[in-house]
Amino acid sequence: MDSFTKRIFKNKIFDKTKLSQFGFKHKKDDYIFIKKILDGQFELTVTVSGKKDINTQLVDCVSGDLYTLHLVENAVGTFVGNVREEYEKMLTLIAEHCCSDTYFVFPQSNRLTELIKQKYNDTPEFLWENLPGFGVFRNPESAKWYALISRIDKSKLEKKSHGEVEILNIKLDTDEIIELHKVKGFYPAYHMNKKYWITIILDDTISDKKIMDLIEKSHVFSQNKKTRTRNERLKQKG
Repeated sequence: MDSFTKRIFKNKIFDKTKLSQFGFKHKKDDYIFIKKILDGQFELTVTVSGKKDINTQLVDCVSGDLYTLHLVENAVGTFVGNVREEYEKMLTLIAEHCCSDTYFVFPQSNRLTELIKQKYNDTPEFLWENLPGFGVFRNPESAKWYALISRIDKSKLEKKSHGEVEILNIKLDTDEIIELHKVKGFYPAYHMNKKYWITIILDDTISDKKIMDLIEKSHVFSQNKKTRTRNERLKQKG
């Protein structure tokens, strides 16, 4: 996926019904859209697979060759500029008509967001303009955080690793944090107090169910004293 396509579809998921309505043709597991642009000089083919995967191909209709100069960001000139403008305009149109917005980039982050919404009726708050991928989950009763999903480079967790990842920070008992540090997928808390918080990488290393069980524990810490005492009493009675 080129940088233009990645930017336009970063927080989008494709809707099969909308793709068909826009003019995509369903072929096996893919949805394919073909469009002539720039007065027929180029043919753009857009292939969508699943909810997030998209590939594009631009072909010069005269030569039949694959054209890629528009993807070179430092390539200048009126002609390549016009091609790039039409290319981005077409992709933006597809994004507007064929996609739904998501809170985060990676599938597990969005699945967990839906599970949190179902369980606690909470949605992420994006508090910082300069950190658009950082979403806070807050207990409305106490205003305390119990989860934070953020997007970082993996090198922040493992020095020899690189690439964009999303992580979850939650608050747990100190003894449990020590034990979880021995398990793959768990890391010392990123930008949080490492004694009370832990980071989980959201790449399906840890199952949704396991993470939701831990989020429930974190949510308990966000309850005010009165609610927490009442819930503990109910558990003892049950």
